Amino acid sequence: MRILVTGAGGNLGRAVMPAMVAAGHQPVLLDSRPLDTDQKFILGDVRDADVVTRAMEGADVVVHGAALHGIHLSGWSAEDFWSINVTGTFNVYEAARRSGVRRVVLGSSMAVYGNVGGAGEPWQVVTEETPIKPTNLYGLTKVLSEDIARYHAHDQAVSTVSLRFGMFVPETFERYGFRLLFGGVDDRDVAQSVLLALDHPDRGFDAFNIMADSGLTADDLSPLDADLPTVLDQRWPGTTELVRERGLDLAALVWGRTIFPVDHARSVLRYSPQHNFDAFLEAFRNGDHSYYPNADEAWWGADRPS
Repeated sequence: MRILVTGAGGNLGRAVMPAMVAAGHQPVLLDSRPLDTDQKFILGDVRDADVVTRAMEGADVVVHGAALHGIHLSGWSAEDFWSINVTGTFNVYEAARRSGVRRVVLGSSMAVYGNVGGAGEPWQVVTEETPIKPTNLYGLTKVLSEDIARYHAHDQAVSTVSLRFGMFVPETFERYGFRLLFGGVDDRDVAQSVLLALDHPDRGFDAFNIMADSGLTADDLSPLDADLPTVLDQRWPGTTELVRERGLDLAALVWGRTIFPVDHARSVLRYSPQHNFDAFLEAFRNGDHSYYPNADEAWWGADRPS
């Protein structure tokens, strides 16, 4: 399958490109910055409709990852977010429509739900049925991108699988592991979800939360609110003692107050996350930092172009 990957040098592109090649696909990489790659590469910006149209030639499907993210909010303007995330997405869908490309895998985000489980918020469960209420500019642009996708699915015959990813920007080994509990996902499971979406039957528009699987449910909300360390030790014995032994602060490691079940992605996409908190905890206990190869790397694309 010939796959146009927009934003190929960003977090999503770098996670999925090796997996595509390993699966026998032919990625065509589009990015606004030069990339060192053996794959076909097109230097261009999704804000340029003509560039996107040329890049679309011969594609069977598009993985649309080009976007500014929450990590860019402090350094980029509202106009940048609109032109890259919204106009850029419109350009991708219009080019797909004109070129006869009938499938897009859209890189979306948990940010469409807003500040769920943030500081001062109650613990909660968020599924794909949870109302969409973005609370920052990034979340708004992702909601609008999904609206563009819905329009093209319903009226222009371009099917979309929207993947609402949890956090997967590089982090320290420990922060990576603990975010798997409440809204994080491993890069390798991100890649798995994209490959599954490539083969997903046309259903118009569908959206999936792509997270690690903590195994926690709504029954855990009250216990988590009352005594998070006890819940962790009941589910994963020795967790808090191990954190103390390593001189770490559990409260600083656990961000978010939200459980994200992956039931919809599991049942429809056949998504099965392989890199969950239990596997991390074993690696953490054994001092095996190679379990997460992206630890401490720079956040790809977080700097503003000169």
